[in-house]
Amino acid sequence: MKDESDNIIKLKIAIVLKSLLEQNKSENKTTRSYNDIALSTNMRKATVSNSFNAHSSPNTVTLIRIIEAMGYNLIDFAKAYNSISDRDLKDF
Repeated sequence: MKDESDNIIKLKIAIVLKSLLEQNKSENKTTRSYNDIALSTNMRKATVSNSFNAHSSPNTVTLIRIIEAMGYNLIDFAKAYNSISDRDLKDF
């Protein structure tokens, strides 16, 4: 049960991160790729990629750094996270 719950959390985080990045692309913001995020946060690109693709569960510091690098805050992230439906999870 815990593993399933952990996987759902990782998927929801990935869905929100991808959604925020897509918003940046559509609004022509400067941070529009994993590489842009990695460079602005001084993180490995693989760390960023793993967070966006639900391969790992980012720690709090990593998650906040990624969110802020895209020009968002925790409130923006939380609103999007809470709006994810079961269908969104299945579609991902």
